[in-house]
Amino acid sequence: MSKNRLIFLGVTAAVSLLYVYMTWIYAPPDVNLGELVRIFFQHVAPALVAYGMFGVTLVGGILYLWKGDLKYDILGAASVKLGLLFTTITLFSGMMWADATWGTPWNWDPRETTTLILWIAYACVLAYRASISDREKRAQFGSIFGIVAFPMVILSYFSIRIWETLHPIVIEPTGLEMAAEHGYTLMVSMIAVIMIATILVDLTYYVDSVHEKLQRIRMSRS
Repeated sequence: MSKNRLIFLGVTAAVSLLYVYMTWIYAPPDVNLGELVRIFFQHVAPALVAYGMFGVTLVGGILYLWKGDLKYDILGAASVKLGLLFTTITLFSGMMWADATWGTPWNWDPRETTTLILWIAYACVLAYRASISDREKRAQFGSIFGIVAFPMVILSYFSIRIWETLHPIVIEPTGLEMAAEHGYTLMVSMIAVIMIATILVDLTYYVDSVHEKLQRIRMSRS
């Protein structure tokens, strides 16, 4: 592992520990929600990171179709996997929040529903990629479907502004609609989760690149 990666890993570990401290000790109970506000810090950051991962999938797909370099397809595939991981965390933490605040874990609320559809769309992209043995076709159609699925990210994000919803709007153009301590905790949580996601993307890309090289070697020898 390179020196820069080790430094980034150490900084990520420190920020993550700060994130844990601020979530469970620094941030005070909410006036209305009490201790349940702590679920919120485990929900927002993964949701935004999931959107970002699918954005990387979009860019990777466009770059592959434009330049034909498989490294962009490998990046796009890695970001789909991690996007699904963080979307899963988002859905489960959201269900915990909904059960605590609305009395049931699932309400078919617009944000819940569009996020579930988003998860299904990219799960289908990943399943399709796994079903295609031809490497070039997998990259081409995987990139196309990764691009086609991206409007669901936009719809999921703006769903709370398009339809009437139980989901609170926390991030407004004027700033964060929350107490200062909660705002600081949210910002640290976002930084920590983004740094963790960056490490996971780098690791997944490296592993998939090595797997790609091994597959080429096996094919050349067969």
